[in-house]
Amino acid sequence: MIKFLIHRPIAVLMAFTACFIIGCVTYSTLPISLLPDIAIPEITVQVSASNTSARELENTLVKPLRQQLLQVSSLKDIRSESRDGAGIIRLSYEYGTNTDLAFIEVNEKIDAAMNYLPKEAERPKVVKASATDIPVFYLNLTLKNDNSYNPTDQRAFLQMCEFAETVIKRRIEQLPEVAMVDVTGLLEQQVQIVPDRDKLAIMDISIEDIESALSSNNVEPGSMKVRDGYYEYNIKFSTLLRTSEDVENIYLKKGDRIIQLKDFCRINIIPVKEKGVSLSDGKRAVTLAVIKQADENMDKMKDALVKTMNSFKKMYPDIEFSISRNQTELLDFTISNLQQNLSLGFLFICIVAILFLGDVKSPLVIGISMVVSIVISFVFFYLCGMSLNIISLAGLILALGMMIDSSIIVTENISQYRERGYSLRRACIAGTSEVITPMLSSSLTTIAVFAPLIFMSGIAGAIFFDQAFSVTVGLMVSYFTGIMLLPVLYMLVYRTSITTRKWKWLSFKFNNPIKDHTLDRFYDAGVNWVFEHKTFSVIFCIVSIPLCVFFFFFIDKERMPEIEQTELIARIDWNENIHVDENQRRVDALFGAAEGKATEHTASIGQQDFILKRDRELSSSEAEVYFKAKNVKDITTLQEEVYQKIKSDYPLAVVSFSPPETIFEKLFVTGEPDVVAEFYARNKNQAPEPGTLRKMEKNLAKQTGVEPTNIAFENQLNLTISKEKLLLYKVSYNELYRVLKTAFRENSVNMLHSYQQYLPITIAGEEKTVNEVLHETLVQTQPDSKGYSSYIPLWELVNVTPSEDLKTITSGRNGEFVPFDFYKVGDVKTFMKEVKKMADKSGEWDIGFSGGIFSNQKMLDELVVILFISLLLMYFILAAQFESFLQPLLVLAEIPIDVAFALLLLWLCGHTLNLMSAIGLIVTCGIVINDSILKLDAINELRKAGVPLIEAIHEAGRRRLRPIIMTSLTTIFAMVPLLFSFDMGSELQKPLSIAMIGTMTVGTVVSLFIIPLLYWFIYRKKQN
Repeated sequence: MIKFLIHRPIAVLMAFTACFIIGCVTYSTLPISLLPDIAIPEITVQVSASNTSARELENTLVKPLRQQLLQVSSLKDIRSESRDGAGIIRLSYEYGTNTDLAFIEVNEKIDAAMNYLPKEAERPKVVKASATDIPVFYLNLTLKNDNSYNPTDQRAFLQMCEFAETVIKRRIEQLPEVAMVDVTGLLEQQVQIVPDRDKLAIMDISIEDIESALSSNNVEPGSMKVRDGYYEYNIKFSTLLRTSEDVENIYLKKGDRIIQLKDFCRINIIPVKEKGVSLSDGKRAVTLAVIKQADENMDKMKDALVKTMNSFKKMYPDIEFSISRNQTELLDFTISNLQQNLSLGFLFICIVAILFLGDVKSPLVIGISMVVSIVISFVFFYLCGMSLNIISLAGLILALGMMIDSSIIVTENISQYRERGYSLRRACIAGTSEVITPMLSSSLTTIAVFAPLIFMSGIAGAIFFDQAFSVTVGLMVSYFTGIMLLPVLYMLVYRTSITTRKWKWLSFKFNNPIKDHTLDRFYDAGVNWVFEHKTFSVIFCIVSIPLCVFFFFFIDKERMPEIEQTELIARIDWNENIHVDENQRRVDALFGAAEGKATEHTASIGQQDFILKRDRELSSSEAEVYFKAKNVKDITTLQEEVYQKIKSDYPLAVVSFSPPETIFEKLFVTGEPDVVAEFYARNKNQAPEPGTLRKMEKNLAKQTGVEPTNIAFENQLNLTISKEKLLLYKVSYNELYRVLKTAFRENSVNMLHSYQQYLPITIAGEEKTVNEVLHETLVQTQPDSKGYSSYIPLWELVNVTPSEDLKTITSGRNGEFVPFDFYKVGDVKTFMKEVKKMADKSGEWDIGFSGGIFSNQKMLDELVVILFISLLLMYFILAAQFESFLQPLLVLAEIPIDVAFALLLLWLCGHTLNLMSAIGLIVTCGIVINDSILKLDAINELRKAGVPLIEAIHEAGRRRLRPIIMTSLTTIFAMVPLLFSFDMGSELQKPLSIAMIGTMTVGTVVSLFIIPLLYWFIYRKKQN
């Protein structure tokens, strides 16, 4: 085949040129994303029931639903959280589950469960988790002259709210790259009716009379068509309330009197009682979450949004536009940095080739074949629907060092044949033909490492797929480029004589140590030293095996490397019954303490209006605060100061910190607790007492030495209605309920149809304390036989008792439990033993454990199994190549040596054994044995030719010395740029590059000097 190609160089060049052009075209069309398009295997069921306590919601709605949903297929875990008025059930599946089918099945189960739920219950809402639902960034609108806190003048902010919803939101949603814009922080309005209690008593008017008057004057019965000669008219009947004046002018009749509502009520359009607020840099804000279309390129979306934003700033100078949590910056920085690393790696490789080969032509041939290989690889990316992301690009960087190995081996082998006196054409044919089989084995052994990895469970398997694809495509394309294009290029470049001054630099040559046989002498000296110290060398090999096992158990382990962030989310539950205004005051004080340390800060206080919300709703006593700092040290300091300030001022507050929600965080869950201790009460008939739980919390901290995250409690006022007194005083239950809602300003009775917007109409009392409401509010009795009514004080009919319960009721597969979250747990086994001891001592609890440590352990166990499978595959491939059962064992014997020293290097550099460093170790095991394959193949060929064993070892080493050292150096230099970049991509790839550099460095030494010794031990008797 090689002879056929060499005789048709133009055809080969044209074929590869065509592929190269197609690759350039497809590169420009490839989608660019932060991470691979991995479906998030999570479905959320949102349960809503207003005016329902957490305990009642858990027992009547959430528990029956959870039991029904336990039957869905492929379910990994289920967890529910019930709070006052709302509950959430999260269903987690294994990665790879078809979430579309799971979504349908969940809806079917909910439909079946509706028969067992209360008739008045709303159907739960089912939300499928999607990476595309995560906002690309948040756009905050604030007034430059902020006056939204002035209760007498909120008109400007109200106008901005209307403007943001009707203009800004719609303009952004018109962009083809934008799927939708979610809005929160809007200040809404309502029509408030405040009755005069004295006038109500004098006129004998009840709250029910006002509600009836509003209902009868706010109807739209419909329309009818009438004919009038040749014409036909549509007559519409309507008595809708459209303005506040319409409400004031409502008439109602009581006895013989006809009066208007304005005669005894004060009617105003006022802002709705706020349940939540959005802040940006200390100002009241309207926040718009911009969500990208699933198939759109983020770069195009960014350009379109920048243009739109610039036009907004010019057109509306009174409004300040600011962007927070911008994922486009992270994407740009990460992808460009990885592309730069790819370029730098390629440059380093070319420099190595020039230094070792001693002229410019050979590196030029290698460089051209490498560029062609990389560009043609993009064709396969396009055909298989793969994107350019930090995983696939890192895979290309990983493959770059291996891809050039093929070119170096072919080029070096052709050069050696030319040095022996072969003609250029004959050298190209012989040199290429000789290495086709060992190169194929080397490529297949590397691919064999990746093949089992994609079958790992969880996110690891999904991540490995992209990386395995990049490496496999890169290796196979470079292999075929190396045996088909490279010899043709070599022949053409060396056959062409350079006569013009412009291209004379291509003929530049220089003397280097390799040509002067310095490396050959170094190799011979090294082999002689190893053979003179056989005992030491053998002991070194034997000791490395237990050393490898020791470091595997000694080194710290985690699922993913720790990502250094400059952004932080603080979730605060003040654990007190405070209202939104007090919550906002505390957050403002927190912003004041962070001034100068955070370059940007925003906050979501209380309930938010986002439509796409999968997480639980914030209550009025909770806040989510976002900080951004210049560097990692500032954000670490800021986190400590924020925690200390909150705990010093509000010791009951529950605080947790996590990175902002991004696709990376959604997939890897880096903020997950190390261990969650789940306490299940053995007595199912009684709810856990808050005092008992607080005491348990202190005991856990004392027993384990690790402080758990506080549990939030909620103070409640239980109003018990005396049914006996209702009957005695002839008071209607409905009237009592109306009076209570009106007194506490929660009585929404109708809707004002104000043309383009609907405003709620509420009947409210004067602002009073709970005690004042109970003692000053009167309830009207039912009319007697003569039609007269009397009034009874509210405190006569109700009893108020304070109580306390868990703010959130958490349940899982095994029912309700109390979770204690622990971070930075050291010895997990000792920790679990202490927690179990405490639970057994009380005799009231069963204990279960979950958390990130257990998923990490599962991943590492899978990696160990897959490593053995990879070794078996490599053994079979090598056995087929060498036609020997023993020689593959020689090659694989160096793996424990390489892994031991790579783990040592990871530990010295302060890194852990995680998913990325494990990739580096496993992949390098497939790469580093390529050197040994080349060496043993050369020794076998020489022995077949009758060369004595020792001489064959020396000669094979000298022949393969330059290719081995060059391929090792190129692989190492491809990884070096990753050590000096500081974006998210590099944070993920640094452990991988360190593991690879350590393994390749030691592996090269072992391949050159130790493998020949082991070979000699096996075949010395046959030689004798």
